[in-house]
This record gives sequence, C-alpha cells and structure tokens, in this order.
Amino acid sequence: MAPCSPPLTEPQLAALAKIACGIESGTGIALLCGPPGVDKTTVLEHLAADLGLHGQACIIRDVSGWLETDEELPEVVFADDAHNANEADLTRLLARGQARRPTAPLVLAGQGRLLTLISRDRRLEQATRLTAALLPGCLDVTGSLIGDQSDGPRFDETAILAIHEIAGGVPADILKLADLARLVAVPAGDGHVTADDIEAIHRRLSPRAA
Repeated sequence: MAPCSPPLTEPQLAALAKIACGIESGTGIALLCGPPGVDKTTVLEHLAADLGLHGQACIIRDVSGWLETDEELPEVVFADDAHNANEADLTRLLARGQARRPTAPLVLAGQGRLLTLISRDRRLEQATRLTAALLPGCLDVTGSLIGDQSDGPRFDETAILAIHEIAGGVPADILKLADLARLVAVPAGDGHVTADDIEAIHRRLSPRAA
C-alpha cells in the first residue's frame, strides 16, 4: 500500500479491487468516479503502489500532463482529475495507450462530468471496460475513519453521528473535522468529545452554520 496514504475504507477497497480487475484485462479504459473528497486520488495511489511492488513503475498525472510529454507511456496509465479534460484529449490519450506495445490500459479518475465526456465519444464509450463509483460512506465508515480511540480524546456515539451528518459521509471532511476536534479536546483536558463539541467547531468554521 502507498506508505503516505491513509488506510482504505471498505468501499474504497472494493473500488480498488474492481479497477485492478480492469487493469489485468490489459486493454481499454477503467473509470473511477465520485464527488470531491471521497479519496479517488488515494485509491489511485494505492493501486500504483501495488503495481510498483510487482515491478510496474507507475506515475499519476492529469490528462494534460500525459499529453505534454513525448516519453513512452508506462504499462498502466493513471490519469487523475480527468473530468477537467475534454473528449478530444481523452481520445488522444486513449490512442497513445492503444499504440503502445503491449497496449497500456487507462485508469481515469474524476467527478461525474467524466461520465458525460465518455458518453460523447463513441471510441471512448466502446473502450470503457468498467466503472467503479466512490460515494460518501455510511455511519460505520465514519466510525472506522475516526479509528482507534485507545489513545487521545474519545468520541462518543453522538459525536460520531454529528461528524457523519456534518461531513455528509465524505471521508476527507470526516478526517478534517475529527482532527480539529482532537486539537480542541486535548487542551480542554477532559479528553471526551461530544456532539455539542463537534457542532460548536462547525459553527466557528462555517458561516452558513452560524
């Protein structure tokens, strides 16, 4: 696994396994789609690290980054933020991957607009072998992200629920809010975080919640 990336949740592991199957097919496009904050890049980092352990050097770039270089594409092409590209650029990258010997499969990660871009071009649509979706997680995922509470402040069930509701189940927002709560709870000295603490932090940070 990528050493600098946080552990993956169960939905992220499922998406990773699905994309890995697409890579093993050796051709075409595998899509990883989801809203901001669900850690699509983290999943790519873990995939790239896993391939690296098997001797496949992998670099994660955006689509323009791949098109601006004349170097030979790697065995697997990881393109992040692919929703910022256009159909023509995605088609060019696909053509470069198909021209490589052996063919380089493409892993494209991006927000929902990526699906629209793919649907606009028949070549892209036909080349797409699978799509994995990352969505905001359930309450259990929020609890697993907050993690082991044997050290540091404890989050009671109401605090975990408040974090889940405020963050909307989005992992990046869950981790940010939990980290802020830890910083506030430790100086307070009681080492116990409640829903009131979480809501107070949220009110300070968000004008819309005031």
